[in-house]
Amino acid sequence: MKDNICKKKKNKLGIKRTGFIIAFLTPTIIAFCIFYLYPIITVFVTSFCKWDYSNITSPEFFGFQDLWNNYEYIFKKYPFFWEALKNSTTWAILGAVVQIPVATLIALALSRKIKGIKFVRNVYIIPNMISTAAMGVIFLQLYNPSYGIINPIIRLFNKNFTDNILLLKGPAFIAMTCAYIFFTGTTTLMILGNIMAVPEEVREAAMLDGASGLKQDWFITIPMIKGTLKTVSILAATAGFLLYNEVYFLTKGAAGTYSISYVIRELAITSPRTQFGRANAVALIQILAGLVIILIINFVYSVSLKKEKH
Repeated sequence: MKDNICKKKKNKLGIKRTGFIIAFLTPTIIAFCIFYLYPIITVFVTSFCKWDYSNITSPEFFGFQDLWNNYEYIFKKYPFFWEALKNSTTWAILGAVVQIPVATLIALALSRKIKGIKFVRNVYIIPNMISTAAMGVIFLQLYNPSYGIINPIIRLFNKNFTDNILLLKGPAFIAMTCAYIFFTGTTTLMILGNIMAVPEEVREAAMLDGASGLKQDWFITIPMIKGTLKTVSILAATAGFLLYNEVYFLTKGAAGTYSISYVIRELAITSPRTQFGRANAVALIQILAGLVIILIINFVYSVSLKKEKH
C-alpha cells in the first residue's frame, strides 16, 4: 500500500516536472522555429531557385535538370568566392588560434588578487562595449594615409611610404585582421568567470605542494576550464568566419579582403540583378562551413580530453 502511494507521488512529481520543462522550453522552441529554422529552410529551398529582381515575389524552381545552377555560378564563374572562402577560413582559424590564447592570458592576469585589479577589469571592458561597426570606422581613421597614425609608424622604417595600407594586397588583409582579432572582451569575461569559479581549496593544495602561480595556471586552471575554452573557441572561430562589418567599413572587399558575408551582401543587394537565389546558395555554404568548424573544434577538444585521461 505504502509502495503504491510512493509510486503515485513520484509519478505526480514526474508529471509536474515534465510540465514545467515543457512550459519553459515551448517559447524558446517557437522562437527558434520562427527566427532560425524557418529562415534556414527558406535559404535552402531558394538556393535552388531563380530569384532576382524580375521575380522578386515568386522564386522559380530551376527543376532537377538545372538544380545546381546557382552553385555552378558561385563555384565556377563568380570571381570572388574562393578568395572570400579562403579569407573567412583564415579569420576563423586566427579566431581560435590567436584570439583565444590572448583572451586566456588576459583573463588569467585579471584573475590575480592584487591591488587595483577591479578598476583594471572595468577599464579593460570599456573598449569592448563599442560596436563592431563603430570599431570599423575608428580603424578607418587610424589607417587613413593623410592623418592616420599607422602611416607615420610605417615611415619610421620606410621613409618613402605614402600608400593607403587598405589598398595594398597583403597589408590590407593584415590591417583587416588587426581591426578585430585583439578585441576579446566578451571572450575574456567568459573565461574569467570560469577561472573565478575554480575552487580555492584546489589552488591552496597546489601551493602547499610547491606549485608556483604559472604552474597552477597550466596544470590546474586551464585543464579545469577546458569546457569554456571549447565554447569560446567555437564562438571566436564562427565570428571570424562571419566577419562582415570590418570588411564593409574598411575596404568593401578591395585588395583581396572579401569575406563570405560580404559576398552574400554583394550578390543580394549591390549586384545589378539582386541575385537572391545565388546569395542564398552562398549563405547555405556558409552555414555548412560553420557546422564543419564546430565539428572540427569539438573533435580537437575531445581528442585532447582522451589524451589527458590516458
